[in-house]
Amino acid sequence: MIKVLNQYFPRRWAVLLISESLLILLALTTAVTLDSQFGPSTAPLLQVLPKVVLITLICQVCLHYGDLYAPEGRSTASEVVARMLQALGLASLMLALVYWLLPQVRLSTSLVVGSVIAILLLLVGWRRAMDAALRWAQRVYPSNERVLVLGAGERALALVHELLEHPQLGLTLVGMVAETGMGELESSGAGASAGIPGVPGIPVLGELADVSGVIARHRPSRVVLALEDRARALPAQPLMGAWAAGICIEEAPTLFERVTGRIPLDHIRPSWLFLSDSFYKSGRMRFYKRASSATAALLGLIVLSPVLLLAAIAIKLDSPGPVIYRQQRVGLHGRPFDIFKFRSMRTDAESGTGPVWAQAQDPRITRVGRWLRTLRLDELPQLFNVLQGTMSIVGPRPERPRFVEEFRRDIPYYELRHSVAPGITGWAQVSRDYGASVEDAREKLEYDLFYIKN
Repeated sequence: MIKVLNQYFPRRWAVLLISESLLILLALTTAVTLDSQFGPSTAPLLQVLPKVVLITLICQVCLHYGDLYAPEGRSTASEVVARMLQALGLASLMLALVYWLLPQVRLSTSLVVGSVIAILLLLVGWRRAMDAALRWAQRVYPSNERVLVLGAGERALALVHELLEHPQLGLTLVGMVAETGMGELESSGAGASAGIPGVPGIPVLGELADVSGVIARHRPSRVVLALEDRARALPAQPLMGAWAAGICIEEAPTLFERVTGRIPLDHIRPSWLFLSDSFYKSGRMRFYKRASSATAALLGLIVLSPVLLLAAIAIKLDSPGPVIYRQQRVGLHGRPFDIFKFRSMRTDAESGTGPVWAQAQDPRITRVGRWLRTLRLDELPQLFNVLQGTMSIVGPRPERPRFVEEFRRDIPYYELRHSVAPGITGWAQVSRDYGASVEDAREKLEYDLFYIKN
């Protein structure tokens, strides 16, 4: 596995992403070189290289959103072909739109169509070959990390369940070491089969008193601390010896966040947060984020101005009321501000109910509003919030004051999400669906904390 932005991904993901990017680039370069309108000279190739890179980027974005680089497991051959057809079809539509808006970057239609067909055939064949090669390499040169979990309580069980759900990461769970009460199961011959209810097949290898022997017998490459009472139970001397021998020692929340992309609220201690320097953001980093967000918002407003105009006209023709809807939200340091959105609901949507949860299929949405929400166009006016300085492009989504008060009471560490500016989109939005309960808000906070920390 590899680590990108403090989250683990399988090696297969990285190999496919890099190799297929190079393959698309090579296919397009070859097509341009052989195209009759250019001839054998290399000068035209240098002129069209930026156009070739543009096509490669668009293809890779569409392949990514077609879940062809999803780290969770593998799809069948027919599913891969179907997704590639969808992704490259979408890439063709996006290229048509780009060529319409920017004619100066276009290549010949025959060359692009031929290249897309060639790319489809190349990628399908490459996937088959790569899967076979990676299976052979994994069988001949296994590279799985062996993980030993110290603890058998709730923290340990939550981590074990996540490790079992992500086998593609190559983390092999050799077993667990109980704090007390589980007995020396290995010594009685039960180590291979005894375990904890809810995690069949994962043995309890002994107790903390024999952690040195367990490490010596099973030779883990990583020991994870998931103890319920670490202050009293931590076996410092054996762990010090393991660490000196080159074994990685880390806390359960650290591995949990790298595997899942979220921070487990139920299993972290305040000290884990306080001692993590990742939450500190320097003045230089804050300036960089503010400058990049403002630049992106300004460019977005310029490029999307025709879309903004069409959306405004459609809203005005569809239903009575203002085009832009202002709603109070809670932002940086808990300060309230007005968020701008295209109106997607009736003007009397909350006249009888007050603030209520948004839903994926909300009956209060207008006809045009449903399209705006499906395409996420209702959020575009928030680019003005970014220029104003009350929001960033990326960050936790701002909530309404009434809901924030409820979350502060019911969800630990909720106030931490206000330590950075809210965003138009965020890690929680791309990782899960609409939230319509306190429990959903709790899970979204776990993703938001991972973003803020990393």
